[in-house]
Amino acid sequence: MVREIRVDYRDGGPITVPNANKPLELLKDWIKEAVDNNLIEANAMCLSTVSKDGFPRSRMVLLKHINDSEIGFFTNLESDKAHDIEYNENVAVTFFWPSLEKQVRILGKASEFSREIVFDYHNSRPRLSQIAAYTSFQSKELESIGKLDDEFRVTEEKFKDQEIPLPNHWGGYKIIIHSIEYWSGRPSRLHERVSLKFINNEWIEKRLYP
Repeated sequence: MVREIRVDYRDGGPITVPNANKPLELLKDWIKEAVDNNLIEANAMCLSTVSKDGFPRSRMVLLKHINDSEIGFFTNLESDKAHDIEYNENVAVTFFWPSLEKQVRILGKASEFSREIVFDYHNSRPRLSQIAAYTSFQSKELESIGKLDDEFRVTEEKFKDQEIPLPNHWGGYKIIIHSIEYWSGRPSRLHERVSLKFINNEWIEKRLYP
């Protein structure tokens, strides 16, 4: 059955990098396009890390930070992804918006955000999200979903009428990018690809075969 699944792309649009020295500007534009088109989780990205035993591991996280040279996300610092990054700072990120026929791939190095940045973001989150972050032992074995619900209610009651403190186990990572590739779908699989790589202190732009 899967062999018969095919989509003939229409046209994701031409790729024009406004300024090679600001490689993330086009990513910002494409995320805005996804938001303007009411796509669910327009800022979702697949983060890939490598574990100590050499296996790559991928999962979806939400982009919550972007500037001219780095992107970032927030997570539990005891999670599998955090342990992987502690072991190997090299990570890969992929954005994909099928209905827009656009994809972005990034390679970079991850490091922890300062606690000031984490605290500021923590305070901007909905209260129930703060409670969930405080409660969850992310990636650890869970006896049952009922146990998680019970622990959530305990935390909710513990901080009733109080601010939820920033947990020591919750933080985030910035990713300094050293390469990014923009992809746009076109008919007959003649897709458009533009690569930007940081080489010898400058960004080099190249167009690639699909």
